[in-house]
Formats: sequence, structure tokens, C-alpha cells
Amino acid sequence: MTNVSAKPVVLHLCGSVASEYYEGVSTYYSNECFQEVAEHGTYDNRPCIVHLDGTWSFPVDMSEEAKAKAERLTIAQAFAKLAELKPATMVPHMFCLPGMTTYRAIFDALCIPIVGNSAVVMGISTNKVQSKAIVEAAGVPVPPAQLLKKGDVPHMKRPFILKPCNEDNSQGITLVKENIDLQKALDYAFSFDHEVLCESYIELGRELRVAVLEKDDGSFQMLPCIEYFLTDDSPIRTPQHKLVTDSRGVPTTAVVGGRKCPADIDDVLAKKLLNLAVKSHTALGCRDYSIYDVRVDPQGEPFFIEACLYCSFAPKSVIVAMAGEVGMKQREVYEMFVDRSIKRKREADEQAADGAAKRLGMRA
Repeated sequence: MTNVSAKPVVLHLCGSVASEYYEGVSTYYSNECFQEVAEHGTYDNRPCIVHLDGTWSFPVDMSEEAKAKAERLTIAQAFAKLAELKPATMVPHMFCLPGMTTYRAIFDALCIPIVGNSAVVMGISTNKVQSKAIVEAAGVPVPPAQLLKKGDVPHMKRPFILKPCNEDNSQGITLVKENIDLQKALDYAFSFDHEVLCESYIELGRELRVAVLEKDDGSFQMLPCIEYFLTDDSPIRTPQHKLVTDSRGVPTTAVVGGRKCPADIDDVLAKKLLNLAVKSHTALGCRDYSIYDVRVDPQGEPFFIEACLYCSFAPKSVIVAMAGEVGMKQREVYEMFVDRSIKRKREADEQAADGAAKRLGMRA
């Protein structure tokens, strides 16, 4: 049956093919977003779930009853369903590595526009070594680091941080001080990835989250920062600082407290943070928005720690919370990026219709 909705169909891609952990992260944030945007009525919002076994489903809403009733489809059947729905754009809520890369690329290949960053950019940003090297080449300060493979030994002095190269939510991370068993920390990090980043520890000054939005005229707006309050006894953010999990370790909700937004940022630091964020955004090839974890040392110098190039648009998500501090409601943020994504596709289609096929070049 052909979709006859008068409203643009906005697909919400959620789930995980990697683990129950990231399925839980996706479920929490996508539910929160969907409940909010469904009330606005601007678009025909549709869930699209990718399950751990690789099947897809298209429930009528995000209720448990609807998800249980939805037919499980093969990927070929899912493609046919997408052709029937004719989505105007897709909002990604998959936070596992395949979800942030492979499944975004599927929608690129199907010529369905994506809100936010492309699969290519997400592939770079989720690799901590690659993203650090790129922003450092653009003049962004980063902590000294070493890429480790199994059997390698860190050559820097303690304290340093070990973290899996491709992992999020502080999974597998250890601050290695003098009293820490190095082999145990290495084994823990390598249990998540075959590559590990050994990063020099920046003494605790401040821990900030910094975000910039691309405006329609190409300029950037830095949103009010979030500051996370850490202590000498707990000087880095761990999984327990971020998500509440059930008895099996599957996330169920976000941690509240222990932070402040807007953070107290003076003009000198604000200028440095904006410079860091804009340079990183440009160097990584970001689109629409970007978010960064930044460590400020006791002397007030900021260091890029990692890029966090995703947003669920849930009311409690980082971009929405920051934007709220300058008077932007969730609806305004969400619809700005959805409309921009739809406009990008429309303009690309118009350009293709007006001109002949490209003779040279490898980009579509």
C-alpha cells in the first residue's frame, strides 16, 4: 500500500545489532524523542527498529504492545517497506558502531537523507585515534597518546588513561595510576576492542561538554556548555556517571545530577572553546551539529578528548538541554534539523535534474 500521508514521513531508526547494552541505550533515547515529537503533529513520525538478530520491524508507535505486534522483516523485505513508506528523512537513534556507520550508509545508498552526520564522518569520529589525529592536524590541542594493539606496552609515564579505540559511554576505560594493575586494565580495555588508546592524563581542572550548531548562513553558534563535577577521588567520567542500568547491565535511563548547564565560562575560555569546536567540526567534516568532550587543565587550557557526533533529540539529550538554555525548545531544534535534511535532498534532486551526469570525480 502506498503511503498517502499529507505530512512528510520522518523515520526514527533505532535498535542495535551489536549488544543488548546499546539496544537499551537506543530504546531509552528513541522512546523519549518519539513521545515528544509525536505530540507536535508536524510530521508523520514512524519507528523503524533493527533487532539484534538482524531483522527489521516497523511498529505503528513505540509502545511495547506495538513493538511486540510488529512483523519481523528480512533486510530485503525492509527495503520494500521503505520504498512503500517513502520517508522524507531519517533520524538516527542507533548508538552501536554498526548503527552509527553501516546502517546510516544504507540510508545514504537508498537516497534517504539523514539528520545529522554522515556514515563516513561517524566512522571517523568513533575511532578515537583517527579523530584525534585529524583535529590535532587542524591545530586543536589534544593529550599525547599512543595506539596499542595486543602485546604492546604503553611507553608513557603514569598516570594515563586506557580506553578502547571504538567504544562509547566510558566502557572499558581505566585511569592507570601507580597502584593500578596495568595488565588488568589492558585486558579490560581489549575486551571491548582490538585497539586501545593510551592517553596522557590531563590533571583535573574542569570537565566540559561543548556543542556547536551550524546556522543556515554557514556560521556557528556555540551553545551553553555542560560542566560535569568530578573530584580527586573520581577524576574521570565512568559508565556509572552516564547511564543507569538494570541488574544485567542494560541501560534503562540517564543519570541525573552531578552537572551544571549553563557552566560558568568566562570570555577567555569561551573563545578557546569555540575555536576548538569549530576547528574540530570543520576538520572532521561534520554536518548540522557536533559535540565534544573537553578537559580543561588547572591552567585553563582546553584539550579535545573525543567527538560525540550524535543526538537523539530526546528532551534530556545534550543538544536539546543546551539549546534550552538559550530559549530554544526541543521542537524548534528537532524541526530545524529535520527540515534542513529534507531541504538538502530536495536541492540535490533539483540540481541533478538540471544538469548532465558528472564525467569526473568519485563523490556522488
